[in-house]
Amino acid sequence: MQQLVELQKRTDTFNDLNVDLAFVFREESVGVNGLRKKRSKHATTYKLALDNHKKSSAAYSPKPMTFDNHVIGSDGVVRNIMAGSLLKRAGADALFDALKSIQSMNE
Repeated sequence: MQQLVELQKRTDTFNDLNVDLAFVFREESVGVNGLRKKRSKHATTYKLALDNHKKSSAAYSPKPMTFDNHVIGSDGVVRNIMAGSLLKRAGADALFDALKSIQSMNE
């Protein structure tokens, strides 16, 4: 949740890149209601999705307890994978740099 809070504080930075950030939760025990509580508590404007059964997200993080960030282009191609763990996930600066790098390649 710390990552979501950090990224929310930098919303303007990401808006300047004209990108969409989405978070897929796989461990939300109370389902969609839990996501609603997170959205409200942290006042996040980002898209939140739920995949408790890991039907889709397992393709991105097949190992147990992986918390990687995937940067996916508008064409659906994974452009960057930023390794993460339960306690340490990609920070706002690292994510911004990865997104900026992809945009530079497309210009």
